Amino acid sequence: MRSEVIVRLLSGAIVRRRLRRHLYTIDGLHHLPAQGSFVLAPNHRSYFDHFVMELVVGAAVGRPVWFLTKQESFTSYVSRLWTRAWYGIPVDRDRPTPETLRAVQRVFASSEVLCVYPEGTRNAGDTLLPFKAGAFRFALSGDAPVIPVAMIGGETVLPKGRRTFRPEGRVHVVFGQPLAPSAKTGKQAATQELATLTETAINELLNVAECNAREPRRPALVSRVAQGLDHLITEALSADGRLDRADQHRLEFVASLLGRMEARPHHIEVQRIRLRALAVARLPRLLQVFPALSIRRRLNRILIADPEHPVANYLLARWCLAMPVALGGGRDRAEAAFETSVRTAEPSDTRALAGLAEIQRADGRIGAARANLAHVAAAPFRPGSREEMRAARARDDLLALDARAQGASFKP
Repeated sequence: MRSEVIVRLLSGAIVRRRLRRHLYTIDGLHHLPAQGSFVLAPNHRSYFDHFVMELVVGAAVGRPVWFLTKQESFTSYVSRLWTRAWYGIPVDRDRPTPETLRAVQRVFASSEVLCVYPEGTRNAGDTLLPFKAGAFRFALSGDAPVIPVAMIGGETVLPKGRRTFRPEGRVHVVFGQPLAPSAKTGKQAATQELATLTETAINELLNVAECNAREPRRPALVSRVAQGLDHLITEALSADGRLDRADQHRLEFVASLLGRMEARPHHIEVQRIRLRALAVARLPRLLQVFPALSIRRRLNRILIADPEHPVANYLLARWCLAMPVALGGGRDRAEAAFETSVRTAEPSDTRALAGLAEIQRADGRIGAARANLAHVAAAPFRPGSREEMRAARARDDLLALDARAQGASFKP
C-alpha cells in the first residue's frame, strides 16, 4: 500500500503537469454528483483517458475514481504496482469473478466512483465500438447513475502502442447528464435501455466536444464552465460556509485546468477569486486585511469590465460585510452589490437574496427581509444540495420572524 501511494504521488505530479498542458476544454462539470457513487462511462481512445478521469473527476468531487482493468495488467510486479497505484480493479472481461464484484461493491459502499469503458478496449476508429453490458450491470447493482463522457484528442497525446507522452496534442472532455433506466423494467431490459441511452448520449457529447475544440474560448462555453466550477465550490462548503484545506487544494487544481479557456480574466477568474477569499477566511482576523485588499483589487478589475457580473457582485457584497467602512466595506455598499447580484443572477441562484435579507433583518426592515426570505424558501432546489439548506434556513428565519411578531403583538 505504501509503495502504491508513493508511485501515485510521484507519477501524479508529472501527469498533472501534462493535464495542464494538453487538456484544453472541460465541459459539464455540474453534471457530476456531489454526493454518492456513480459510474463514469467514457468512450476510450487512449491510456491518457485514465489520467483525465482520475485527476479531473477525482479533483471535482473529492473522491477516488476506480477503473475496471484487464487482468493482464496485474501479471508482473511493476505492471501490478502501477495499475493498483492508479486505482485499477482486475477484471476478466468475459466473466467477472466474485473478487471483482466484491471490489465494485466496496467502491459503491464507500460512495466512490467507478469508471468502466463500455467499448471494452481502446478504439482507433471514428465510430463507437459495440458496448459491453458490464458498466450498466454494475450501475444497476449499485443503484448508481451513469455519467456518459465524451473525450477527443487523448490519442494525440498518448497513442496506442506508445509509452511516452507526445509534446503536442489537445484533449477535450464533456460530461453528460446522469442517466438511469425507466422504473419497473426487468434487469435485462434495464441494462439494454441504459446502454442505449448512454451510447446515444456519448455520440451527442462527441459532437459537443468537437464544437468545443473548434471554439474553445467562445463566451457561452466559458460562462457554462464557470457555472460548473461555481457549483463544485458551493457543494463543497460546510454548513457555515467554510471550505477546508483539502477541498481548497483540489478545487484550485480544477480552476487551474479551466483557466486557459479564458482569453482575458472574467468568469473563471471570478471563481478563482472566490477560492482565494475562502482561503483568506480561514486566517486569523488580523492576518486577513492585506490579502482581502488584494481580493478587492481583483474584483474591481472584473467589475470595471463587467459591472453587472452576478457572482462578482455577490463576492463584493460579502467582502463589504467583512471589511470596515474605512477600508471600503460597510453594509450600505454590501446592500448595493447584493441588489445588483439579485437583478442579474439566474432566478434559481438565491445567494444574494439571502444576503440581502440578512442586512435587512439587521437594520430592522422586517417586511423587506420577510419578502426576500419567502423567495429563497420557495426557490427550486436539488435534494441534498446547498440550495436546499439555504431554503430550509430561510423557512426557519421566517418562522422566527413570525414568532417575534406575535410576541410583540401580545400585551398581557
